[in-house]
Amino acid sequence: MWDWIGTQAPALNAVLNALMLVIWLAYLQLFFTSFRRANRTVVHIGMASENGEDARCLVTNMGSDVAYILAVLIELDFGDERRSATVTDRVEDDDPIGGDFRDKTNQGPLRGGEAIDIGSLRKIVRRAAHQMGEDMSLDRCEAVDITVVVAAQQAHKLSGGRKCYEISREAGRMRFRPTSVLTAQVGSRRQQRALLKRVNG
Repeated sequence: MWDWIGTQAPALNAVLNALMLVIWLAYLQLFFTSFRRANRTVVHIGMASENGEDARCLVTNMGSDVAYILAVLIELDFGDERRSATVTDRVEDDDPIGGDFRDKTNQGPLRGGEAIDIGSLRKIVRRAAHQMGEDMSLDRCEAVDITVVVAAQQAHKLSGGRKCYEISREAGRMRFRPTSVLTAQVGSRRQQRALLKRVNG
């Protein structure tokens, strides 16, 4: 037996080296996957307080790194038409921002695990009406689509999240129900290009 091992030593050594290489590659893949998952930007959009038009819309950075909110986009479904607008700023007139900028705009850095209140759905739609110079309301709206665009990974990557809320009316009150509990993430290059085009107007 020892004679056979001695004669086969080069082949056995090559096999063992190949097995070690496979193990190290598996560890490297596991490390790389864990690193990417830990540093991935995940944006969550949710509602708080209630589920009516005065519900507060919260945006949370679920990643570990800081994400910079570039824009908040809204799309309103009126059944026969869809209207979209940028509702990043909370300023409803032409006054300069001044003071604490976060009091008048949703744009800015959001640390990992931090959330920001971007306003009630009613106020967000009012902002959209102001941006488009039209008289719009939620009265005949069937769904609200909210997209939050962020610059992630030290502003080297465009990312974001999107959630749609369907509107129902019960006993004279509006109720907003998300089409999905989770927030759809912007991941593909095609989605990123489309968002960049919308942000640039």
